[in-house]
Amino acid sequence: MKLFSISKAVHVPKFKEAEHFSTIIDVEAPKNMVYSLSQQHNMKCSPTVKRNDRVLVNQIIGVGENNSVVPVYASVSGTVKQVTTKVDLMGNKVDVILIENDFLYEKEEREAFDYSALTFDELREKIKALGLIETQNLSNRKRGMQLSFKDDVKNVLINAQESGLYGQVDSYLYENEREDFLRGLGLVRSLYKNANITVLSTSDADSVIGFTELLKNTDVKLISKIPTQFYHDMNLASRDVFGDFAMKYTMVVDAFLLPAVARGLLDNRLTHYQLLLVNGGAVKNPGIYKVMSGTTLNYVMEAAGVEDPFRVVAGNILSGDAVFAMDAPINRGIREVLFLNENEVNKEEEMNCIKCGRCADVCPVGLQPYELNALVINRDFDEFFKNRGGMCVECGRCSYVCPSKRHLLQSFKTAKKVKR
Repeated sequence: MKLFSISKAVHVPKFKEAEHFSTIIDVEAPKNMVYSLSQQHNMKCSPTVKRNDRVLVNQIIGVGENNSVVPVYASVSGTVKQVTTKVDLMGNKVDVILIENDFLYEKEEREAFDYSALTFDELREKIKALGLIETQNLSNRKRGMQLSFKDDVKNVLINAQESGLYGQVDSYLYENEREDFLRGLGLVRSLYKNANITVLSTSDADSVIGFTELLKNTDVKLISKIPTQFYHDMNLASRDVFGDFAMKYTMVVDAFLLPAVARGLLDNRLTHYQLLLVNGGAVKNPGIYKVMSGTTLNYVMEAAGVEDPFRVVAGNILSGDAVFAMDAPINRGIREVLFLNENEVNKEEEMNCIKCGRCADVCPVGLQPYELNALVINRDFDEFFKNRGGMCVECGRCSYVCPSKRHLLQSFKTAKKVKR
């Protein structure tokens, strides 16, 4: 298998119709669990356990001081084998906790509470304690879910716009997680009694039919738009639905985390798994996999029957990142991993920019990607940010339409990392 560097892009030569998956495939938690302590940018948690400690399900094993950093929980019971440094999926060195699973799943009891009796600040702390990370604010990626909740809003947007070229990820919201999703909507209504609540979905027929049937007995509106990667940025989603880019009167909630919020606030239950779309030409059994937190990617590959992938992408084909290590834990917030065979990948090399302007035409925030790319190549990062490069929402549309196969998005991600 040939992995590629983070600076390279994958250009799929032909559009592939997105598949619809209706069943969830369980991946059994392995004996050796790996928990990353890394979160937003350079922020991370500090371990609360040490080698040879026994841990229980629901036990906090990592905490952070910054408000946007949420706690890390053990999803299994067992023994801490090591607290060390490891390379994550994207090739970054991160602190990790290695736990040997004893398969007993003994739990640490959680303190009961009534969310309706809490002040709003107390409620946000309870949401933070759920350990959920949302990724829909692309200028401030991977932050605690509690930061999305505001004390007073006119509009609430439940953003279920999640679609790649290889599959629809939203189907489990109106099928497998249906009950908890509805409970989450009821929870939001109880918190914001006078707000206009709207679900934003993709416009494919399955999603429209599924969400329409799901919401028929609620007062929640449904808006469906063509699947577009830039809707994964909450500011752009708010702009296009409510005309409120600054989100002054709007709160955007990650729809894929809403069932976990409902379980956490209504049942006092933590969600220790994530649902992951696994697809691509090298996958024998594509589908949506239920993966326990702390599971490394190689176990998912084994369950999915992945054979000799030529390229591996975490995220999606437009704005995903190259996978650097298969024995790394699956980063929280990743909902799609693609294992592509050689025939699926266009191997044309990057060519000189021809100044056609296609990248500028498709940029949702009005940037000039070809100019920003030149600044990154010349390592003029100050000018990159003066020219609003920091506003890039990492949708990947510029790289996708570029006839010269320029690695535009990848260069912008590099510039942001250098600046941080």
